[in-house]
Amino acid sequence: MTVLDELSQVSILEVAQDLGLEVNRNRMVCPFHEENTPSLVLYPHTNSFYCFGCAKTGNSITLFSEIRQLSIKDTIQTMAQTYLSGYSPQQYQKSAKPLPAKNTLQTVDVKKLQEKEKPVEEIHSQIYEAFRDCCLQQPSNELSKSGLEYIKSRGFTDKTIQDFRLFMVKDYANVSWYLKQRFSTLDLQESGLFNDKNNLIFYAHPLIIPYYRNGRIVYLQGRVLGPPPEGHGRYQFLYKHPLTLFNADALDKIKLDQDVYITEGAFDCMRLVQAGKTAVSLGTANVFKKDWAKLFKRANVIFYLDNDKAGHKAADELEKIFSHFGLTCSRKQLPEEYKDVNDYYTDKLGSNEQLNLF
Repeated sequence: MTVLDELSQVSILEVAQDLGLEVNRNRMVCPFHEENTPSLVLYPHTNSFYCFGCAKTGNSITLFSEIRQLSIKDTIQTMAQTYLSGYSPQQYQKSAKPLPAKNTLQTVDVKKLQEKEKPVEEIHSQIYEAFRDCCLQQPSNELSKSGLEYIKSRGFTDKTIQDFRLFMVKDYANVSWYLKQRFSTLDLQESGLFNDKNNLIFYAHPLIIPYYRNGRIVYLQGRVLGPPPEGHGRYQFLYKHPLTLFNADALDKIKLDQDVYITEGAFDCMRLVQAGKTAVSLGTANVFKKDWAKLFKRANVIFYLDNDKAGHKAADELEKIFSHFGLTCSRKQLPEEYKDVNDYYTDKLGSNEQLNLF
């Protein structure tokens, strides 16, 4: 067991008390934004917290680091000396699982209709959430300011960013080091967050879009800020991991015959939700899994895909799939001059100039 494993078991209630924070029934006034009514909730069973006012989230280590304003290295050292009896740095050596002699990870052909979506392993969700927590506790810098400006230009509101819990990789080297200290090389690579060379994949894609399912992160997508640099696409998906639906939890709440929009990109989905519609995203025009179809059995599905050849072809194929399963569906066409939903809404409604996040 690593020192991080042991620290993650330290009661977040005990940590909060030691930090001088006033907790009442697992709630407290959030120290990360101004408020009068307690909106930050502590979850003792997972030693984590979430603020329903500013969307700040993390674990006991994050809380300690933020309140004491320490780096991750200093936080681990200080907490270990405080909470781990007889702590000695030599006692905890990183014990990574050995890598297999051959690479057993298989590339998924996303252009084929797949039979079934595999459930996300618990360790992978833990890695994704540790990645998120580390990024959230990193101090703001010029990169995060650029991220804010970019998000403002795309027209998203504070509420939308909070609801979808977007975050930025502000210090690539720092979060890479943190994850390598906490998890084995094999687990990091199998999670898709690190490639075969053991490098964190979001080097050129610092804006992170998390995919949640039942409150847990099940997938991550990165995006460049503005035009992509040479040799990179606009988006970075998990390495050798099949895509899953973005905003799938929305499908659990739909009523019979309610309109549900299916978009190609996560930003398109978010913009429709911001406009008061129910939407999910495929992530790409080239993938749809058969077991996703049952999620739409109560809905009136409307395909609202990108206005290009790939998007039109995907809409044709999806109509066939949904008709095969006896599901009601139609398509909505963008005006010819717009490539995707978000571009259309941004031009129609303008960009948002009131954001104050990141």
